[in-house]
Amino acid sequence: MNSAKRRINSTGRKKISQDKIDLRILAAVPGEPIRAKLGLDLESLGLPESAAVSVEAYHHSTAMRFDCGSVGAKKIPEIFSLNELDQAGGVLFRVKIVDREIQQGKILASADRVRPSIEGEHMGRKSIFPVEYRDLGQEVWRVDIDDDAGPFLLLNSKIPALMHRIHENPLVAGALLPAAFRIVLLHIAYNPSEDDEDGAGWKADWKRFCSEGLGVDDDPGDLEDDDARNVWVTDVVRCYCETKAFVEKARQMTPAEQTHG
Repeated sequence: MNSAKRRINSTGRKKISQDKIDLRILAAVPGEPIRAKLGLDLESLGLPESAAVSVEAYHHSTAMRFDCGSVGAKKIPEIFSLNELDQAGGVLFRVKIVDREIQQGKILASADRVRPSIEGEHMGRKSIFPVEYRDLGQEVWRVDIDDDAGPFLLLNSKIPALMHRIHENPLVAGALLPAAFRIVLLHIAYNPSEDDEDGAGWKADWKRFCSEGLGVDDDPGDLEDDDARNVWVTDVVRCYCETKAFVEKARQMTPAEQTHG
């Protein structure tokens, strides 16, 4: 008999849902640190107006904390300059509401592992493979994976309109995207771990995409050896390429489009 795990909140702490948080990474500027902007709606949570609001940005072992006033008088910085963070990967955020009167220091509400959207995306949009722009030197792209943050596709901010060029040119997309997907899939296959509450972790999101979006039903956590894991990765990449039809689309391009697309 299978039993589902259930996480019980015995502290009474409220969860701040994603739709209450509008966190955006602003367009990258070469040579400057990552910048972010925050909108926060706490009106419906029933929190004391005196409770302190704070935001923490983090990546790997680096973190920055920002005091943002109180629930009743928010003082959110217009721009968060994340100059003390590791600039080479994706950034996550924590939001905390802390009691300052009855039980000083008690966390009344929080949101953890908040993934920001990229400037220009719609609020609430969620991607299993978010794109961020970084100064990568002479690297065109890089995949950054953290078991806490999940994977990010990093594109070089020095190359104008790079994401647009990837979308518009199936030769570029077909060379870059399957290779990036393969890196993430290999990480999942060789680093099985339990997902977050009720299977809500990033690995669960990727496995759902493989099963429901691509029709590859095997769970890599159930595979017994490296050969089986490698076959799973290859099957997923093949199905992904088939859904995108990179080769067929590239064959239909004119020589000029292939060169300048």
